[in-house]
Amino acid sequence: MISSDEHVLVFDIGKTHIKVSVLDMSGTEHYQNRASNEVLQTQPYHSYNVEEIWRWLKREISTLTPEFKITAISIATHGAAAALIDSETECLALPVMDYEFDAYPDDLPDYQAIRPPVDQTGSPEFPAGLNLGRQLHWQSHLLSETQRQRVRLLMYPQYWAWKLSGLYVTELTSLGCHTDLWDFKSNQPSSLLKSLGLENALPPLSKAWKPVGYVRGDLATELGLIKDCLVYPGVHDSNAGYVPILRGSKEKRPAVVSTGTWSVIMDGHSDCNALDTTRDMLVNIDAEGAPLATARYMGGREFGLICEKLNTDIATTFTDDDLERIFQSETFIMPSFCLGTGPYPNNKGHVLFGTKCGQINGKAAATIYSALMVNNILQRLNPSSKQDILIEGSFAANSVLCGLLATLNPDRIVRTQKGGNGVTEGCFLLTQWETAIPNNENPAVAPYPSKAFLSYAAKWESKL
Repeated sequence: MISSDEHVLVFDIGKTHIKVSVLDMSGTEHYQNRASNEVLQTQPYHSYNVEEIWRWLKREISTLTPEFKITAISIATHGAAAALIDSETECLALPVMDYEFDAYPDDLPDYQAIRPPVDQTGSPEFPAGLNLGRQLHWQSHLLSETQRQRVRLLMYPQYWAWKLSGLYVTELTSLGCHTDLWDFKSNQPSSLLKSLGLENALPPLSKAWKPVGYVRGDLATELGLIKDCLVYPGVHDSNAGYVPILRGSKEKRPAVVSTGTWSVIMDGHSDCNALDTTRDMLVNIDAEGAPLATARYMGGREFGLICEKLNTDIATTFTDDDLERIFQSETFIMPSFCLGTGPYPNNKGHVLFGTKCGQINGKAAATIYSALMVNNILQRLNPSSKQDILIEGSFAANSVLCGLLATLNPDRIVRTQKGGNGVTEGCFLLTQWETAIPNNENPAVAPYPSKAFLSYAAKWESKL
């Protein structure tokens, strides 16, 4: 029997997994399910399997509506993705491009010649399609002049909001996420859209907490949703992880470590004009429209690659003895395992095996490496900060990683997001923007008790 209580459905598309969660009006999660997110080997570039994602989402909603009264749907997706919709056919004009695809044609005009300056966009040059503008540059050459005049450009979260509502909007966390499309100095779209011939393609801006409208009537009937189920415009996933911070005091906002395939570190107290853009540091735009100093590396991806390199199942466990063996033998994992990303984009990841190290537990090694990398990035963003550090996402579940980070930051309090997932909480809070939320403090993390770790960490830094 369907519950009479109202619920919010959160749809989260990460690079590796897609996820649906259902929360009640107190923010308590009652359901969660996820599936793998695959990339299709299409031509002329690899693309996201949006049709399968859509089928999966509809199946999920259809199974949930007999039990839950869903009154709102809130969306988060990874960045560096967008959809070009033909406004006449209401279909994709081109497949949604995978940002990791890097075989761009040699005969394209020079993209660098039309890129706006990084001091305007806060969007450094990244590899492959991580600058969304580079994807659009190629795609614009695949469209005819007539098609360019009638396409609508939807950032990836707003593509899914359109699929649900039939309405076109643009939202700033998505538009300002290393796209080259947003000028944070003038607070308006950059010159790039005009250079691409897409100056008329961008829909009007909408606040992340303002509903786009209702679920399409035919879709609501098909899925069993109530006719006035609201659809929110959706946000960039790491920025969703920062939304809970926006509800608190500006002076006390912590640095946020949002983790998944990427580890994205955001510090609202850091100077956006003093970022080292050669080290994967950039300016994002928070849900309120303010510039947000950000740095990142592919933390989740590298964690798995380190486990694989050391022949360890990522699902295994490790002990304090495994950690101490690494400290005492001075076995070091050195960055980077995803070239072109992170604070050491040109370094090739490798293992420096110490003396008499014996069998190394890869998950223990990846945990140590991850704590050191996150700390390195935090120091680069704001070396004198005394603000709290809040960890959300997959790393929040690794208590040793969090404890090691606390050991490295004795003058700061390291906390973990309740429930581990700030993205889900952030999406939920966007649907409750005008509602007072209880100030429940996230739990603090105790430093990891190892006398050898600080000396080990200093030696790791000296080898970079």
